[in-house]
Amino acid sequence: MRVSGVNSVSEALKAGKVNRIYYDVSHKSRRIEDIVRQARKLGIPVVGLRRLESRIEADISPVKYKDLEYVAEKAIRTGSFLLLLDSVQDPQNLGAVIRNAVFFGCAGIVIPKRRSAQVNETVVKVSAGTALHADIARVSNLANTVKSLKKLGFHVICAELGGKSIEEAFMDPPLAIVIGGEDEGVSRPVKKQCDEVVSIPSFGRAESLNLSCASAIFMYEFRRRLS
Repeated sequence: MRVSGVNSVSEALKAGKVNRIYYDVSHKSRRIEDIVRQARKLGIPVVGLRRLESRIEADISPVKYKDLEYVAEKAIRTGSFLLLLDSVQDPQNLGAVIRNAVFFGCAGIVIPKRRSAQVNETVVKVSAGTALHADIARVSNLANTVKSLKKLGFHVICAELGGKSIEEAFMDPPLAIVIGGEDEGVSRPVKKQCDEVVSIPSFGRAESLNLSCASAIFMYEFRRRLS
């Protein structure tokens, strides 16, 4: 996989995933110079080019997905939460949500193997490289995953219109928050397995928020209650 841009390459370097770096020798930038210097210290091959449109790029190792058991145990051990994404197929939306999740200290992100965007160059770039630090698990069936998490003691909430207000929701850890995709929201089989449906109340004419904003509000509310 090749990623581009200062933020993505910098985060890939921090994550220990960079195999080779390419940079534009005609473009002067302190941040790029710092990245190149650090890469050379680590013994990573660095190639200087002219007219590289993105200024800096890196070949990185493929993202290694975690097992569900790993992220679930991490959430339980740290008193944190998981974010389950149901059919989020736009890589830009996935990248934005992952950035939110890393910001709020999410223990793990769970995505389906099918009918979902996977972590690619676009996701890494939109997440400003934070996707390379996230623990992401892939599962075959999200509804069965919800059932498994409930058996482990997770309270699972579904973020969807028509539910109880987020102010009234039970959000003690370990918690799993299910966010639906751009077009259809949370699927019926997944919603059926959740403990409760929870909504963000609107105070204006817009009925709903995009999934990136909605995910941030749910994760912030979880953190606010713990503080």
